[in-house]
Amino acid sequence: MTTDSAHRLLDLLWERYAAEVPYARTFVQLSGGSFRNDHVALRSLARPGGGIALFSQPFVRLGWKPAGAYTFPDARLSAIYLSHPAGLPRVFVSELKQEELSPRARELLAALPEDSPPPEDVDALAAWFSAPEAPPDEAALLALEKESQYGAWLLAFGRKVNHFTGSVDDVEVWQRRMREAGVPMKADIEGAPGTSLRQTATAAAPLPIPLRGGGSRSWPYAYFEIAQRTPDFDGFLGPQARALFDMTKRGE
Repeated sequence: MTTDSAHRLLDLLWERYAAEVPYARTFVQLSGGSFRNDHVALRSLARPGGGIALFSQPFVRLGWKPAGAYTFPDARLSAIYLSHPAGLPRVFVSELKQEELSPRARELLAALPEDSPPPEDVDALAAWFSAPEAPPDEAALLALEKESQYGAWLLAFGRKVNHFTGSVDDVEVWQRRMREAGVPMKADIEGAPGTSLRQTATAAAPLPIPLRGGGSRSWPYAYFEIAQRTPDFDGFLGPQARALFDMTKRGE
């Protein structure tokens, strides 16, 4: 029953994500209607009662187990990944260490509502991974972005899924196929040939976000990642993961 619930949660999260990320739907079409998912990624804010500790709870309840931890000092981020004994996709959860940010950035992040406890009901849990009910202030969003684009992303999108990942046998072939289909792709592939994990990604699909006081603004929401890993490697490579965080950076 737990595995069925885990599958259902991933399916519900995918449906919400893919409805807003056309590049993910293109990958599925090119794959013949289905694909192997390597991992799903979530972002959070490190604070009492929140962050990685809170976001990992429902996945642990559904059978995932913590399997590795990473730090990204220059971006002021930490992350863990969880694996599932039944072979379900990995879950990668990162958090922004706001105590390392400036007082002004911490003040701006205080506008992000406290996280409620994740529900046990799977359908309600999928809905919990959503954007904040209160729209962000545009000036705050732009000011925070200067210090942490990850922090600005949290103000805009809260607990929404950051990305899903297609598992492929040849990342170079898939990078080319996606480009030929008209999908904007990351210029580089992270990881040299022969590396245990090679990754690339689409550009982040933009979404209009409502703003406090009315109106909306387009903001980079989520990308679709493509990963090629060797069968004996289950984790992630820190420098590669760090480079992919920047895929939600807003272009000038």
